[in-house]
Amino acid sequence: MNFSEIYNSIQTNFIQTSITEWIIFISAIIYILLIAAENAWGWLFGIIASIVSVYLCYTGNLFLESGLNVFYAIVGFYGWYQWLYGSKDKKEIQISENTKLKNGYLILLGCLIWIPFAILAKKYSTQALPYLDAFITTFSLIATWMTTKKMIENWLYWIIVDALGILLFGNRGFYLLALLNIIYTSMAIAGYFSWRKKMTLSGLH
Repeated sequence: MNFSEIYNSIQTNFIQTSITEWIIFISAIIYILLIAAENAWGWLFGIIASIVSVYLCYTGNLFLESGLNVFYAIVGFYGWYQWLYGSKDKKEIQISENTKLKNGYLILLGCLIWIPFAILAKKYSTQALPYLDAFITTFSLIATWMTTKKMIENWLYWIIVDALGILLFGNRGFYLLALLNIIYTSMAIAGYFSWRKKMTLSGLH
């Protein structure tokens, strides 16, 4: 298949993209823009995108991704509350940075969950790309929790997770979601440097 055929195939799939994918796409873009800007209202749009994604991923035999989005929706409310009232004095929490040791523990925890999770998914379900999906699912859970706590490293986790998401959704023919993950990856990079700048200006780093 030459470049022209690939382009025409992608163009056709975009034209045929469902309204469900467009809702997810638009809500998710608004979410990450607001989160990168440290605006708590971003969580509302994240919740909307997650609820709609539950249905879409389930119908595409991405069961782990479907379950992951149930988690996203629930944690969205938690993150929203944390960003507004999560500090000790019930005020907005500030951006923080983990120690190398704590990041090491989080990565180790992710690996301990990822492998058995993937094996079970491959053996007992019709899950597509079980090892890739399990990796994305596991580290998305960790990255989401880190986001609710405004840990700056969350963006580094998201860069890796979103880049892999391009492969996952592209493989299943969800090209709009694959494009969304390309945008996510770029914005995660921008989000990291934006938060780093804010930490520097506020004297937190």
